This record gives sequence, C-alpha cells and structure tokens, in this order.
Amino acid sequence: MAAPAPRRGGRTQRSVDAQRAAADGLNYCGRDALLTGAVALDRLGLRSVRRLPQDVAVLVPHSQRRKSHGFVIVERTIRLPRPDLDANGLPWAPPACAVVDLCRRLHELDVVREVVAEAVQQGHCSVERLAVEVRDSQSRGSGLPRRVLREVAAGVRSVVEARIREGMRRGGIPDPLWNVDLLDAVDGTFLGCVDAYWDEYGVALPIDSMEWHLGPKRYKLTQARQRDLTERGVLVLPVAPSVALDDLPRFLRQVRNTLAEGATRPRPRVRLRQGPAAQ
Repeated sequence: MAAPAPRRGGRTQRSVDAQRAAADGLNYCGRDALLTGAVALDRLGLRSVRRLPQDVAVLVPHSQRRKSHGFVIVERTIRLPRPDLDANGLPWAPPACAVVDLCRRLHELDVVREVVAEAVQQGHCSVERLAVEVRDSQSRGSGLPRRVLREVAAGVRSVVEARIREGMRRGGIPDPLWNVDLLDAVDGTFLGCVDAYWDEYGVALPIDSMEWHLGPKRYKLTQARQRDLTERGVLVLPVAPSVALDDLPRFLRQVRNTLAEGATRPRPRVRLRQGPAAQ
C-alpha cells in the first residue's frame, strides 16, 4: 500500500483536511488500525492539543509491520482496545488510551499536565481509567504521565495548581486538600469550591486566575463566596498565579503565617465535601 501523501496547509486547517489525513493514515496502516493521540483528542474538542503537531497517530496490532511514515506515527501494541466508531465509520481509540498515547510522546511536564487536566475536567475519562491505561501501557515515556496522574489523583485540576502544589511541597508546607466543596456546618448550604483547603487549620487558598474572572458577574460571585467563608471563620488567602509563582518565597511565608494563625483559632463553622464543585 502506498505511503500517505503529505498534507497541505498549516496546523489551523482542520475539518475536511483533518478527516482526510485520518483516513489516509488508516488506509496506510491497514486492517484493525485505529486513530489515537492528538488527532483523537482534537476530535473530542481538547484545546490543549491544538498547539501540538497534528501528526496522525495510529495504533496497529503487534503482528503488523507498518512503520511510521511522513505525518503518520505508527505504534504497535499487543492490547489493541475496542475502537469507538464515528459517523463516518472511522475507528478511534477510547479517550483514556488516546491521552496516554499522546502524553508518552511529550517531553514538557506542563503540557502533559494541561492535556490530562482538560481530559478529566471535560469528563472524557476518569482518573481511575487513566491510571489503568498508564499501568498497562508501555513503560517507555510513561514517567511524566505517571507523575501527573499522582497530582490529579490528589485532586489537582490545572497546570497552575500543580505548579503551586510543587512549590509548597518543596517549601515544607503541609499538603492541603485540593478542589473541595465547603458547606455550612449546620444546614449544608454550599459555600464554594476552593482550590486548596487545610482542614486542620481552617485555611482556604483560592487561586484567582484572570481566565476564571472574565466578567464582573463571576468576579462578584467569587467575592461573595469568599465573604461567606470568612463569616464562618475560614481564613481565606486568595492568590493570583503570577504572585505565587513569581515570588514563591514570599507566597510560602504568607501561607505559613496564615496556617499558624489558623492553628490558634476556633474550628470554622464549615464541613467539606470532596468532589466536583456544586452547580
């Protein structure tokens, strides 16, 4: 079978061109092949992969001898998953498989963090499913995915959170709970989901990113929820990502001082619930 022809145009050309490139890759690889990696995640709408090279990654049975050629990356496997078929009959790897297949070929920690976090946040795959895929995948290139999965399993859901967590751990700050819902201790009223919370000290760390606060309505809601927490005795330490990461020693001092203050105060009138934020 002939090798696929080079694609025309740049990375921003999608839709028909992307569909044609995927079909060409499958035709080149033959029977039982399925699409995976960035091309499969782009199809699901993950924005994080659109800055990456849009090569067509294809899984094939280990018995096939096709080699990577041009824009087609061929990976042989002894555990070919059952494909998801789209409306055009093209076979795609399940999302968790596609995430791990892509991340094993990436070399930047924050890029792996971004891909994994977006896939989990959008509900395409669970942390548990990703853990199974990493466990059963080839060991080559699995170091970064394994590291990021440990972060995600701890509750981290963004690149910024992962970098702040890393800095706090290096600075000897006790591990908080990540992404927890705080409820009124008496009537269970939802008070907000905080990025990090030290239950023992009653300290909340909202990471105030500009991306989250696009618009006055959302900003006012965030401010109101922080006031609700303060009224119930929670020490709230909001921080912008740039402040925490650009001057880490100062940020760590602020966290230590706030935790020390929290240790001297009565327990806040809140209880926590780990999991997705309430709607």
